[in-house]
Amino acid sequence: MTLKPPNMPPSESASNVASGDATPETQAGLRSVELAGPFVIEQDDEPSMPVPAASGAQNTTLTYQENTTMENDKANTSGNHQTDNVANVPVINVPDDSRAMKQATDENPSQLAQQGKKKRLTHDIVGKLEDRIAQDSRGDLEAWTQLINEHQKKGKLDDARAVYERFLVMFPSAAEQWIAYIQMELDANNLSQAERLFQRCLPGVLNVELWSLYLDYIRRRNNLATDTSGKARGVITQVYEFVLGSIGIDKESGKIWQEYISFIKSGPGTIGGGAWQDQQKMDHLRKIFQRVICIPVNGLEAMWKEYDQFEMGLNKTTGRKFILEKSPSYMTARSSLLSLRNTTNGLNRTTLPRLPPVPGFDGYEEYMQQVELWKKWIQWEKNDPLVLAQEPNPEDLAGFNNRILYVYRQALMALRFWPELWFEAAEFCFSIGRDKEGVEILTQGMKANPESCLLHFRYAEYLESSVSPPPSEDKEAVKKRSAPVREVYDKILEVYYTLLNRAQEREKENIALLEEAAKMAKPNTDDDDDDDYEPPSDTNITSQIALVKDAAKQEILSISKIISAIWINLMRTMRRIEGHGKVGDIVGGSRQVFTDARKRGKITSDVYVASALMEFHCYKDPSANRIFDRGLKMFPEDEDFVLEYLKHLIATNDLTNARAVFETFVGKITAERAGNAKRVFQFFYDYESQYGELSQIQKLEKRMRELYPQDPQLKLFQGRHSYKVLNPSSFSPVVSPTQIRPKGSSVRPPAPAPERSPKRQADDSDGDVSKNERPRKIPRGESPIKGAAGRRLMDQQKRAAAAAAASREQESRQTHHTKHASLSGQAPPAPPPTLPDPVMFLLSMLPSSHSYRSVRFNPEEIFKLLVNLNIPAPPQNQNVSLGSFPR
Repeated sequence: MTLKPPNMPPSESASNVASGDATPETQAGLRSVELAGPFVIEQDDEPSMPVPAASGAQNTTLTYQENTTMENDKANTSGNHQTDNVANVPVINVPDDSRAMKQATDENPSQLAQQGKKKRLTHDIVGKLEDRIAQDSRGDLEAWTQLINEHQKKGKLDDARAVYERFLVMFPSAAEQWIAYIQMELDANNLSQAERLFQRCLPGVLNVELWSLYLDYIRRRNNLATDTSGKARGVITQVYEFVLGSIGIDKESGKIWQEYISFIKSGPGTIGGGAWQDQQKMDHLRKIFQRVICIPVNGLEAMWKEYDQFEMGLNKTTGRKFILEKSPSYMTARSSLLSLRNTTNGLNRTTLPRLPPVPGFDGYEEYMQQVELWKKWIQWEKNDPLVLAQEPNPEDLAGFNNRILYVYRQALMALRFWPELWFEAAEFCFSIGRDKEGVEILTQGMKANPESCLLHFRYAEYLESSVSPPPSEDKEAVKKRSAPVREVYDKILEVYYTLLNRAQEREKENIALLEEAAKMAKPNTDDDDDDDYEPPSDTNITSQIALVKDAAKQEILSISKIISAIWINLMRTMRRIEGHGKVGDIVGGSRQVFTDARKRGKITSDVYVASALMEFHCYKDPSANRIFDRGLKMFPEDEDFVLEYLKHLIATNDLTNARAVFETFVGKITAERAGNAKRVFQFFYDYESQYGELSQIQKLEKRMRELYPQDPQLKLFQGRHSYKVLNPSSFSPVVSPTQIRPKGSSVRPPAPAPERSPKRQADDSDGDVSKNERPRKIPRGESPIKGAAGRRLMDQQKRAAAAAAASREQESRQTHHTKHASLSGQAPPAPPPTLPDPVMFLLSMLPSSHSYRSVRFNPEEIFKLLVNLNIPAPPQNQNVSLGSFPR
């Protein structure tokens, strides 16, 4: 497919754009290149790239934006690119940058690392920037922009174009760089190249600034001052419709709507006139006004006022009718605009994406805040504030879906490296029956995130479900169905094997750098100028190398686990499509995948476990035990594998082999790895506790005490006698009311003082008191205070005694309820809340309710009396003055 530049002055090619009757809601979805404004599309003999068809549909072709930049450059620079003679626009031969783009995408990372090691001169700014890009092409955006600016400052536009092309291969939705690239060509008067750039970027980059630049270019090439035939105005009108049909629902598109209204007003004809041209202009303006006042865009209130003046200026009677009809839609749009502004407050609508920071590192909180803001906007659209999905009109429902999809595309430009958002956007397309767009989103997401297992798994699942399963005996058809799925898994496996090799190479490089630095740091023995210099010790270098090895080991282990998980998912998928299979056959099935995984290597024991359990559960094949045995030889000290093996043997009631596997594993455990084997000990101990003999249990307990002396024996014993969540060893029943006494109730009031002095006690001594010894004193009670103070003290003591009696009565009732609850099997009720001491003292001073002997009123009867009371109305037509009342 090739794209033809527009005819300048405008030609009939403008008829390919969206018509003026289309609403922006129905045109906001994904557009193929056939709607690329005034650009003419010509079909050539090159076949289109096929994509998997939707369920029940035939294969379709990719839209324009699925073609790579390299293919477009080849088509545009091959010399066969034709322009219309009327346009007289020279074709600018752009250098073939396909090699540079291929190098940016397919170059070996190890080669890039070797290039980065070259020593650059101090003034070699371009070389240093190229090294930075080679080392971190997706993360170092600053290096890209600095490199482009450096080429532009030196006037090397061809080199700047090459960098732009490499950048746009990796960031195809970066509207800022598309604008800068096009502006560079426009400044150099390379109009043909600018047109080709517009053709490439407009269908896939729905950015208001980019489309505004496109509008400015069209108006620049179509001069209205010299337009005597009206063709230029017609092209501009159609381009306005095309632009607003694509990005007219954007909140920031209000300026383009206002410019369009001003453009129509400046056209031929008089508003309110009687000629056909005047009536046509009036109808066109009314249509534009009625479209925009229903969309929450900036400047909505000003356009509503302008529309009100427009209708009332034509005819007040019909104007009121139109205003009343559109007023509800305008009010909904205005309130939605305010809500949308609040929802998107703080949102950064950039199209230069950055990689998400790792949790806990710099920028993570800010990045996640942007993710949440984009999700809030998407959810805001799904809540349907414009009430589009509730209308029976299919166009409104399509507009509702297009608005959501438009926000998804805006979010994906800013969060290009966030796979979850690509997944959600594709799922939304699948949910509304737009499978083609969902597939396109998945493919673009996999290009942007080649390490994303999420997107590759979802795409493979779509391929698996999109084709109906053929008969099992037709092996060729089965293989044809499984081949695209296997290709998706092979791609993601290749990515992670590359990452693993890169991690191993990085480990070797870091160790070599440390060793080289240690050699360089050793001082020259012949030079005695610096006697105080202390070179780094060998122990320090050794510790640093050990740290590098440990970090690399953890990284390699993490990548190996991901690789194993991918193989396991591929094994499950091939079992569903091809079945059990046979190694070496045309339909290998799950067994062929297991064989391929073992040959490729770098896998963990999880692959062996998954294959063995699949053989057992799906086919009851005895080869499951053989796979486990082979895995035990490969991973004899892997506690995860041994634990799964024991579970399998116990599930199959093979207790003899289970004990043999356990003893084999325990015999190889060293003191350093004792902590890793604790889960295996605990699992086997739990099994022995439930189904084993007491002697075996005690023997195993002794071994565990020797290996783990820090573990409390009580916890181990209690766990042995528990069942699921029930642990009777730690249960303590309530046997006394004192155990559930409410808080604060244990404080007793002071005992009342004796009212009279007690009698003197008799002396127990038999003889007389000696002369030198004083007679023993007998303690006496305090004498009562006389007068008013004594009476008040006695009243307080009586009230305190009454409060103590009330407290004892309350405890008695609580005890009764507790016993009743324990007998019925229910939990005792919660004690009542305790009041502060001053409040309790105040309550003790109040008289009891039983002491009230006066008349008691029934509130219900009083209320009924007031309700049914018939109050006579005042006499009619009778003046009542203050003078008539008695004084």
